[in-house]
Amino acid sequence: MRNIKLLIIILTIFSVILICTIIALGVQNSKMQNDTNIENNIENIESSNITENTMSANPELTYNTSLQEVTSNSILYSISNNINKYFNYIKEGNTQAVNELGGNTVYTISNNVKYVVKQAYSTENEYITKYYTYGILTIANGNLTATEQEVFNIIYVDIENNTYLIEQTTKEELSNIKELGKDENIDIPQGTYNNFEYEYVDNVKQMEIYLEDFVFQIFNNIENAYNILNEEYRTKRFGSVNKFVEYVTEKQNQIRNIKIVQYSVEDEAESKVYKGTDEYGNYYHIIENAYMEYEIILDNYTMEDYSSSNEEEKIEKSAEKFILMLNSADYTNAYNLLEQTFKETYFPTEQEFINYIKNNWYERNIIASKEVNSEGICIVTIKDAISTESNQMQKQFKITMGEDMNFEIEFDL
Repeated sequence: MRNIKLLIIILTIFSVILICTIIALGVQNSKMQNDTNIENNIENIESSNITENTMSANPELTYNTSLQEVTSNSILYSISNNINKYFNYIKEGNTQAVNELGGNTVYTISNNVKYVVKQAYSTENEYITKYYTYGILTIANGNLTATEQEVFNIIYVDIENNTYLIEQTTKEELSNIKELGKDENIDIPQGTYNNFEYEYVDNVKQMEIYLEDFVFQIFNNIENAYNILNEEYRTKRFGSVNKFVEYVTEKQNQIRNIKIVQYSVEDEAESKVYKGTDEYGNYYHIIENAYMEYEIILDNYTMEDYSSSNEEEKIEKSAEKFILMLNSADYTNAYNLLEQTFKETYFPTEQEFINYIKNNWYERNIIASKEVNSEGICIVTIKDAISTESNQMQKQFKITMGEDMNFEIEFDL
């Protein structure tokens, strides 16, 4: 019995020692684990601080100050438009506007004026954009003639507030253009008239820009407008500036207010072609060879070649061509197409022919239908495109085809 009690005491003591040992080992492992976690946390914090400091450091902004030729039609038009405003302020006598834009010690302008940029280069830094520009300034003399001169300007545009300043320069100075310095700047105070306006130019807008320029030339520099016409076209269609003036006189109300309602654009090998029709049905064909370097055709029949068509198609197209001539006030060429006996019998003079057409045909004659009968007569139904009424008439055309698409025509009166 005594031995059993002794054994129990020994086992109890051993159990206590074992439990204490286990507890001690657990505390040590916990401490070691905590130390490891602290070290890891420190490393993570340090790593996080390094990353945060690296990411929060603002990278230095860099600007491409190198000179670049401006090729965007939108930028070129915006430059042109803002410089054009300056010259019109001079014409209007708006001294405040002129002074805000740099002042004027060179130009005296009292008649219509138009500036068109031809070429521009740009350079910019953090503060300003600098444009070196070359363009043509046209100042009307008031009798359908004008004076043209080359103009060289430097334009400064403040990047922050979008104000601009014009500095007049020379061709020689412009030939030594250089890029902006990194810290170069110029003070351009905010004014009433010196906000630089940017405008996006799409195909429709570009066609309108060319037509606006052409119309300005027509009513201010008629000879230049005549020379803008495609060379082959103007020779066939008009033949002289005087004939072109007659056309302009006849169509001036429509020409002054051209509004394109239909258009198309085609990219060709070395040019871009805009085609469109205005609300009066007048046709325009513009060939863009470079920015603001264009030529224009004013109808869709003079240059048409239908020599490969069959006989019936040639008769139809000839009748259509004659009608289009009347719509385009191309009376001389239309008169010359009349069969000789028919002409002598009914219209001994061109003026009698013109009077008859104006009194008996519509202002705008739209072909509703056409067909050639068994006798070779082309029967055309014509509608009035201008009147709000649904007027129409029918005309019969006898076409005699000659060589090289020449033809003679007779029609019922």
